[in-house]
Amino acid sequence: MNEKKTQQDALNDYTAGRTGLDETNETLKEMGSPLRLDPTRNLFTAEELMETRVGETPAEANGWGIMDHGVGCLEKVHIVDGKCVSCDMGEEAAYVYIGGRKYRLRGDALTEED
Repeated sequence: MNEKKTQQDALNDYTAGRTGLDETNETLKEMGSPLRLDPTRNLFTAEELMETRVGETPAEANGWGIMDHGVGCLEKVHIVDGKCVSCDMGEEAAYVYIGGRKYRLRGDALTEED
């Protein structure tokens, strides 16, 4: 394992399809992260990965990602034109990893990180 890899790197690799769920969980475990991907909640199909795209702005993101809202479990979310159609986080802090990128989720809209 690359010692410099971060939790964000591991989740970006997973959402970009560069690593699988088991490999990502092993990487997270080795780095001491408490986060784990749940195969019943966080697994992407090949079709979902193929339809996932990000662009220059958060509004160009479409497809499937993983949301971290700070409670220890990660949620699979559907994004359409930079909006989360799976949930609205209101004022709560949350982040979405999609297509190898990380965005801040404000309400239901992806934004650049703080």
